[in-house]
Amino acid sequence: MHRRWGRLRIRRPDFERLLRASDHWTASAPGDGVIALVSIGRLQHSPGVVDLGVQVADHLHRRSIGMGMVRFAARHALAGGAHTLSVYTGQDNAPMLGLLRRLGPASTVRDGGHTELRLSLSEVTSHSSPPFDEDFHDPSHTARRPQGPDRS
Repeated sequence: MHRRWGRLRIRRPDFERLLRASDHWTASAPGDGVIALVSIGRLQHSPGVVDLGVQVADHLHRRSIGMGMVRFAARHALAGGAHTLSVYTGQDNAPMLGLLRRLGPASTVRDGGHTELRLSLSEVTSHSSPPFDEDFHDPSHTARRPQGPDRS
């Protein structure tokens, strides 16, 4: 969390802004609670382009959780009329850059220490899905709209 947001907890205003500006889902696992979050929101000045945000608990990286959630969100965006997935991330964010490389070819624009990548949603959704994606609606992997910030 600190590496992504600059702090260990997401502030309430940031969380509320995310809820208003995007569609989002969480994944949970028995005993772990919420293990991942994916969100997509339309870019205001780019019709048909959605911005992607994805976070997976650090100890669960490289288990296809993020990939499954991104493909789930991409199918939702494509069905809603979007055509392009946009991601703005730090050039040192190896987990996100690795996930994006596996999604398909991307156009890349560097901006200081960050990179914006854009991928075709039809390309993202056309590849075979990892096993997690097939189990996404299984009771052990639930998707739900978050109700508010974690207060624990």
